[in-house]
This record gives sequence, C-alpha cells and structure tokens, in this order.
Amino acid sequence: MFRAIFLIPVLCLILVATQDEVVPDDPEVQKEMHAMFYTARVACADENLIPYANVLQFNITGELPDDKDKTSMCYFNCFFEKSGLMKDYKLNKDLVRKYVWPATGDSIQVCEDEGKEELNACERGYAIVKCVFVRALTDARNKPTV
Repeated sequence: MFRAIFLIPVLCLILVATQDEVVPDDPEVQKEMHAMFYTARVACADENLIPYANVLQFNITGELPDDKDKTSMCYFNCFFEKSGLMKDYKLNKDLVRKYVWPATGDSIQVCEDEGKEELNACERGYAIVKCVFVRALTDARNKPTV
C-alpha cells in the first residue's frame, strides 16, 4: 500500500515532465517542413529585398546591423507568418518548439508580449521574432531542436 501511494506522485511528475517533450517528425514530414520553410524564405526575400548578410548576422546574434531597418524587420515578420511559426502575433508553440527552440515555461507568452505597443506590423512582429531568436541563442544553446 505504501509503495502504491508513493508511486502515484512519481508517475504524475513523470507525466508532467514529458508533456512538453518535443516529438521528432518522421523523415518525410521533416522534408515537407523544410520545403515549406524554404518556400516562405524565398517568398519573403522577394517581398523584402534585404542583404543576405543581415539574415546571417541576425541568425548568429539576434541583432540586425541597423536596428531601424524596417525592410529587414518586415522580412523576419514575413518569414514567421508565411512559415506558420506565427499568426496574428501569436506563436505556434508546437512549431517553434520543434524547429526553433525548445521553449519552456512562460517563454512563448513572454515573446508574444514583446512589441505590443508597436503600431507598425513589421516592428511588432520583429519584436516577437527577435525575442524568440535571442532566447534560442541564450536559453536553449545546449538543448537541441528536432
């Protein structure tokens, strides 16, 4: 009887701990997702002509060379929207956790709250994207995504 009472809380803890676990896609789904990300990237690059160096710098540092560059902000907002990572300033937590960073706790909500005061759509979306990237670069550096 004592063992059964002890095991129930342990099983509950295991269940709670595994609820946020990211389940890897099978290779075919991964291939489809990467193709979709590529299509979004190309479409956004066509809409927002930015130097590729800006994309590289942002991916490495979470910063743009010019923090007033609305064209680059629009590119990143566009990419997150067209790829399904974000819609109407709400992050798709399953996709973000699977393909960008394994967000935990209130991280998704914290990033969604970024830029709420911005009236410009690109600036607001970029604030969210920047939060996601900075957290991915710092909080999750050693936590692999799928």
